[in-house]
Amino acid sequence: MRNRITLTLVCLACLVAFSSGDELKPLKLEDISSLTKIIKPQPSESPWREVAWLTDVSEARAKAASENKPIIVFTAADGHPLSRT
Repeated sequence: MRNRITLTLVCLACLVAFSSGDELKPLKLEDISSLTKIIKPQPSESPWREVAWLTDVSEARAKAASENKPIIVFTAADGHPLSRT
């Protein structure tokens, strides 16, 4: 996660530097802090993070059956749950 934020900030720094005219200006620490606040998801933007997700399929099936609810399984592009390879 930290690497994604760093990469995003570097990309934004390049964008700002190249779009501000002929003069290249280095980013200040205050600029990076404000950009980080803008980039990071706000609590209301990611309600799925507040769900108590289960990572054990057997446990999830038992709980879903006892509560008469469906289950949702997330998989990665390579087919491994939780992106575990």
